[in-house]
Parts: sequence; C-alpha cells; structure tokens
Amino acid sequence: MPKSSLYSAAVALLLGLGGCISLDIPEDNFFFPDTRVEAEHMELPSAPPPEGSEKLTLAYAAGPIGVTRVHVSEAPRPLILFCGGNLFRRSSGGAAAARDLSPFGDVLMFDYPGYGETAGKADFAGFDAVGRVVAQEARARADAEGRPLIAWGHSLGGVVCAAIANEVNAETLVLETTTPTARAAVDEMVGLARPLLRVNMAPALAAVDVPASLDGYQGRILVLEAGQDDTLPPALSQRLARDLRARGHTVETLVFPEAGHNDVGEQPDYQARVSAALAGG
Repeated sequence: MPKSSLYSAAVALLLGLGGCISLDIPEDNFFFPDTRVEAEHMELPSAPPPEGSEKLTLAYAAGPIGVTRVHVSEAPRPLILFCGGNLFRRSSGGAAAARDLSPFGDVLMFDYPGYGETAGKADFAGFDAVGRVVAQEARARADAEGRPLIAWGHSLGGVVCAAIANEVNAETLVLETTTPTARAAVDEMVGLARPLLRVNMAPALAAVDVPASLDGYQGRILVLEAGQDDTLPPALSQRLARDLRARGHTVETLVFPEAGHNDVGEQPDYQARVSAALAGG
C-alpha cells in the first residue's frame, strides 16, 4: 500500500501552524482504483498472470469480477486465495503474485471493485462483497479437488482476506506486511506528530480491525514481517501478531530483515522458510 499524501500534508501543516489540528481521512484514502490511477497519471507495469492461466467467470451484485487461477500443481497441494494490496490488479501484479505463491500451490487471484476487470465502486463494502464471492468459489474448488485452502493477504489485502478466511474456514491464513487496524497504520504514518493531530477517520475505515474479524477462526495464522518496510512498518506486523495471540490464536511470525513492503517474496530464504512454516515444520 503506497503512502498517500496524508503524512507529508500533516507534517507540513504542523510545522507551519505549530498546534493541534484536525485531520479528516476519507474511506477511500488508501484505495487506488483505475480512475485514481489515471487521474494521478500513475504508470503501472504490464505484468499479467502467466500464459495458460485460467480466467474464471464470476459476478456479484455490481457486475463481473475479474478472477484468474494459476494451475501449477496437483492435489493435495493447497489452493491459495490471494488478496492483493491497494495497487494490485491482475494485469500489473499477476506475474509477481504467481511467482511468489506458486511454489506453494495453485493461485487464485482477483481484482477489487473499480480495479481492472471488476465492476463496482472501490469501498470496503465492495471489497468485502467481491472477496466473499471469490472465497466461496475458492472453498468449493478446494473441497472438490481435495486441497486445503490458504487465504493470503498482502498489505490492504490482509484486511480483505482476514474476514473471508474466517467465513470459509480456510485452513491457513497468511498476513504479509499488513496492519492490525487502519488507525494503527495512520498512527505510524504521522509518527511523532500524532499527539498534535485530531484524526477523524471515516466510519468504515475506523472499523477496520483484523484481529476482531478473526474471532472464532480455527485455522493457522502466519505473519510475514518485512524489516525494511517503510509503508507499513514492522511495528505493525509485530502488533498484529501480539493482538492475535491476545485473542487466543496461535501465530507464527517470519521476519525478513532486509525486505521492504513489496519484496518479501524476493528474499533468498523466502521459499524455504515459508514452505517449512506452511508444512508445520
């Protein structure tokens, strides 16, 4: 999840005014649907899923959902439901997701509302609605094929994947460089300026709480922490693990000291360590 203008704006205002100010954060502050990408003249690479991947036909109330399955292994290896970060869409991030996840099983990835080939508005309600449809499909396919289901959320995708992992009883949940709550992420962004800010978050954003969404979840949880993450700093992954343990979950954390927010999968020890963790070793 790239840093928004929130941090720089807050610091500039505080330096200029030297006092407590009110900072309003709308629900869509961290979303980058196609309309915003175009308006901000952002250039995303063309890096779709590998050739030969299967395109699925799924839909929800607002229209079609863009979904791709990457077939790499036979059962009983897992099916991995991937929830990407807030810039993810299959057309630009599909290749990297397949590269990083296919060593562990087949990969099912999808576009969020307003992103790529998924219709609808980019808001938490839409993200949740789309995620639930795809998760039900993933669960059905995993069961039919005799595979365990892994829900894997990166950054913003950790928020999306946590709730749906609980709903479809995914055997394992992987939370990669994510945050326990939206408020915790904002606090980290503004840093030392936080005591001087009155932060007013949109209700849907303030309600984001990954540990709470996993109450009752019976699966395994693996937290991947990046030591050089300057988007969602390591302290957030550490707090996420602590909060989950406090709610009774068994959590394993893998720390990649040299990794940044988006390159955990490129670390030389990544595949071996994650494979061992997923196997329970």
